[in-house]
Amino acid sequence: MTEPVREVPADLLIRANIAAAKGPRGFENATISIIKALSKEVSTDDLIAISYRLQALATLTRGDDVAGLTMNLHGREYKLINEAAFKAAAACPLVLRGTFGDSEFDREEFLRLALSFAQPEGNG
Repeated sequence: MTEPVREVPADLLIRANIAAAKGPRGFENATISIIKALSKEVSTDDLIAISYRLQALATLTRGDDVAGLTMNLHGREYKLINEAAFKAAAACPLVLRGTFGDSEFDREEFLRLALSFAQPEGNG
């Protein structure tokens, strides 16, 4: 069974990520932190979509850096993630698969979208 996950505004995804990062470690704690931060202003469906999209972004960025979008900090347990990656994660088609709702972005589609959101560097 496959089911598409709704798109969400990128700013909500970024705010949810900040809430999860500031809260206690662990998936359940991150979910609680996101709900506390956003539940008064977004629907339950949006909260679910945000959770799945952040989970898919974490899966995509786990391990190696995604060229130009993530950066491991030496000696740290976290990555810096470019805003373009959050914008792509908010809009990239995402489908739930399996009985546990596993979600994963198509890497090529995600990178194409992220590149379209990336700001060119330089002074012109």
